[in-house]
Amino acid sequence: MELLSSYQNPEGKLKDRLAPRTDLRLDMIDYSLFKNETVLDIGCNNGYFVRRAIEAGARRAVGVDKSDCILGARKLAKGKEEFWQTNVDSPEFRRFCPKFDIVLLLSVITHLRDKEEFLDWLDSRIRFRLIFESNHGEPNKKHIELVRKHIYFDKVEYLGASDIPEKPHYLWMCEKVPHELRYTMLKGIETEFVPVNKIIEKDILDQKNRYDKDSEKYKALREDIKKRGIRESLILQERDGLHIFQGSHRLEIAKELKMKEVPCKILKGFTFKHLKQFKK
Repeated sequence: MELLSSYQNPEGKLKDRLAPRTDLRLDMIDYSLFKNETVLDIGCNNGYFVRRAIEAGARRAVGVDKSDCILGARKLAKGKEEFWQTNVDSPEFRRFCPKFDIVLLLSVITHLRDKEEFLDWLDSRIRFRLIFESNHGEPNKKHIELVRKHIYFDKVEYLGASDIPEKPHYLWMCEKVPHELRYTMLKGIETEFVPVNKIIEKDILDQKNRYDKDSEKYKALREDIKKRGIRESLILQERDGLHIFQGSHRLEIAKELKMKEVPCKILKGFTFKHLKQFKK
């Protein structure tokens, strides 16, 4: 097969039917988001977005593809990029793939053996952002709902059509709540399971972004936890008992669903004075 195409080599001189689509994508992605982040491009083809991530200051950027296009990606690499020729459905890839801050899933989902199983797994590998593009065809636009069903995001932003009208593809920016970015003291703290009745409900901080139980956001979170369980550890502070620092909504829902234990990260040795700096 041809190892290089303008689909993932727009900075070169190759021209083919995919060139207009690449140009559209380039204008829609904010590459400043890659600075100091780790990036995984699933189905990377010739690795253009991996190279752009490194150029934008990513700490690490990895491209994965099972085809020989990886050989073309390695030919175009400038030194710091990583390219893995492997099948993302393989048990080895699933077991050893680390977490990444940003994951790109561009026109890949219809090629997966089991979309729902894959998305369940991918949820555990995305720290902060997923850049998702639907496959060719208007009916495939609905796959963003499948993504949202299996991966809970705090915000999903539709970026627009990423191909010419005759070949519709669509692009979204999906974001999780970046607790580890905001609360840097969480790094290195392992998750443990804490009995719900041991947690003191009153927040240490008066959070301004709380939402009502009747809101669509609360209902969506409750439905997600009911189906999938709590997927983000609550943050507690040890101070005359275990106080909620972050995760009040998840705790309320856990009680509604009569859960006995919840996953938590416990801050020890931090005073109220230390924590006030994180108040919005």
